Amino acid sequence: MAVVEFPLGTAEVQAPASGWSATAAMRVYFSLLFCLALSAFIFGVGNRFTANGLFNVPPSVDWLPPLSAQDWWAAFTLHQQDPAFSACGGTESLAEFKLLYWWEWSRRVSTAAAAVAAIMGFCGALLLSRFYVALPRFLTLGIAALAYGGVRVLVDLAVAHSDVISHFNVGQYRHGVDVAFATAIVAGILASAIVVPEPRRENRRVARSEWCWVIAIVLDIAFGALFAARDATAVWTTWPGYEGRVAPPLNELLSYSPVWLNVTFNQYMIQLLHRSLSAGIWIAALWQLVSMRRRQRPANLVVTRFLIVTGQMLTGIATLTLGAPPALSVTHQVGSIALLACSFVALMAVRTGARDADRATSAAAHVTHQGAA
Repeated sequence: MAVVEFPLGTAEVQAPASGWSATAAMRVYFSLLFCLALSAFIFGVGNRFTANGLFNVPPSVDWLPPLSAQDWWAAFTLHQQDPAFSACGGTESLAEFKLLYWWEWSRRVSTAAAAVAAIMGFCGALLLSRFYVALPRFLTLGIAALAYGGVRVLVDLAVAHSDVISHFNVGQYRHGVDVAFATAIVAGILASAIVVPEPRRENRRVARSEWCWVIAIVLDIAFGALFAARDATAVWTTWPGYEGRVAPPLNELLSYSPVWLNVTFNQYMIQLLHRSLSAGIWIAALWQLVSMRRRQRPANLVVTRFLIVTGQMLTGIATLTLGAPPALSVTHQVGSIALLACSFVALMAVRTGARDADRATSAAAHVTHQGAA
């Protein structure tokens, strides 16, 4: 029997139908999970929609919020009795308390909803064979969550046992860890919605280069979180110079002892590092764009990354020069998710379409075998 006469029509028609159904379901699921995770990220990273920036004393919230004016007043009175309320000024109005309450309530609800959706998705992938391919994504998210908990414990131990660190405000360290891990997790979910899990083979050479992007972006995000937590906008508000100077004075960058403390606490050094890392990432993205044809890089990846990096640069500069407006700050933070997701998509997409190739190879081998028989 000739190879060209082998009847492959039935298999070719049925396989895509089943594959499309599972693929569509996973795409919808990861898209919904991303929406929940993004909401939890925005509400959890820190509120900037008040005159004084971050809320100092989050209130105690119930799953069922107050439904009447009397209930609101009772909750506000209870909040005022918190010793931390008086220690932080105690100047909140009832309207500000309501905003604070709804923000904290939304954070709790969106975080719980995202966690429940992730658990349900993991159970579905574990129990239904058609979704087995999604298990590595869920395991990766679980490992990231465990790593986050471990790093938070290490940070708390370092703060408790280091005399140098404990003498200063340490909230920025926790904030930096929170933002870096939260951004990575949400970006991973977004990338999973874009590149649906499939059994494919990895191109390790490309993956290694993409991991360099991931490391640089996560490091920049961490310094951006320190930038926000330390309010580094206050020291320099001009770009590209530093308050009329081309370079910042060395004494401002190294004013703390030991020297490493400047990297994690000095507002001048934190802003300089964040700006330098962002500029370096933009230059690298521009170089990829210029050398795209010569190096035969994927055009969609290179162009998309350059556009996102450029958008991040513009929103970052605007946030700095305009005094960190809330909308721009949140946009800049969400943009970091898109930028990191771009690299995650690249890591997932560089897995060559081995499933189709393997299917074609298996079919060809089967045909050859039948023909020989």
